[in-house]
Amino acid sequence: MSERQPVPSYVGQVERDPAGQLWAVLYAGDQIVVREPVASLRKGKRRVTDLVLSAADTLAERPSRVAPVHLNRLTNPRTPVPRHRRASVAGIG
Repeated sequence: MSERQPVPSYVGQVERDPAGQLWAVLYAGDQIVVREPVASLRKGKRRVTDLVLSAADTLAERPSRVAPVHLNRLTNPRTPVPRHRRASVAGIG
């Protein structure tokens, strides 16, 4: 059985430096991966979300088994199916 390697966990946050500048920061463990200046807290939160999601997508594992793709499959157009007649109900009452 193959051993899975641990996937790094990413943490992102908006930080303010001593000069008052806002930064969108992405961490992998305790290492800074990306640090970008942002104009506002709102834009910083959005940028952090983008950074975390793109980092996770970049390092995502490929699936071990890929679903088959039938490129040359011919499809038959659907033909109308005749409706079944309901059985007539015997006189009630």
